Amino acid sequence: MTMPVILTVYCALIVGVSLLGGLTPLALVLTHTRLQVYLSFSAGTMLGAAFFHMLPEAVEMGGPGMMQWVAAGLLALFFLERFFSFHQHESSELESPEHDHGHGHAHGHGHDHTHGHGHGRDRTVGRSLSWGTAAFGLAVHSLVGGVALASAVVADYKGLGNVGGMAWGVFLATILHKPADAMTVVSLMIRAGVAVRPAHLVNLGFALMIPLGAALFFLGVDRLAPEHAESLTAMALAFSAGTFLCISLSDLLPELQFHSHDRMKLSLALLAGFLLMAATSTFEVLEAVH
Repeated sequence: MTMPVILTVYCALIVGVSLLGGLTPLALVLTHTRLQVYLSFSAGTMLGAAFFHMLPEAVEMGGPGMMQWVAAGLLALFFLERFFSFHQHESSELESPEHDHGHGHAHGHGHDHTHGHGHGRDRTVGRSLSWGTAAFGLAVHSLVGGVALASAVVADYKGLGNVGGMAWGVFLATILHKPADAMTVVSLMIRAGVAVRPAHLVNLGFALMIPLGAALFFLGVDRLAPEHAESLTAMALAFSAGTFLCISLSDLLPELQFHSHDRMKLSLALLAGFLLMAATSTFEVLEAVH
């Protein structure tokens, strides 16, 4: 299949999964622990995609200077999250005393931990996070995700003439992470009193940011001379690797000290995602041999 066809199929699947993720708050009761297990697994895939696929390929294509773009991507997503607070994943479980888990503080299920310090205002801010602000932040994040997906596909086709392990790895990491973002948007809108249909329309617009980002990158690269296209692809891969690192760590670090009773299952979920990406990286070795 050609690059446009592969990208279209990937984007269609990601949009479909994103829409299903938006149905989660209405169809399932997802507890905080189950959400954290899922996020640990998806964060592991994003870490693995960055380390096993995107970083090595970006450096191979563009040289060590590409690490500057990795730093730029990580900082860009960090400041986007700091000022828009978009990466606050919500579970469908309502907060109650029995969800305290014996930590001495109740989970707000959106990483709005008060840590027993009595920051009532901080809890209120976390619980009433504007869905518009979160949707904007997630839309920008998804646009960058589309660029990451397209740059991985373009890099694979340039090196192999077909879709390879890197494109598969970035696709899997993206499709596994997308439902949590969609769940955040829909959950916040429903909590704010928005009707279900408008909430899902907003989620649809948010989901379409992935194909938009992919299309913008692909059309831009297609207009460049081969040497410039390769340089742009390497920069996009490096920048995207930085964003993947930031996203995965923002899922993992806030929960690091608050699940001692679940540390084994969360650690195994993280390793499972990471090793899945390690397994997909072996495809690249086999493809290079053949």
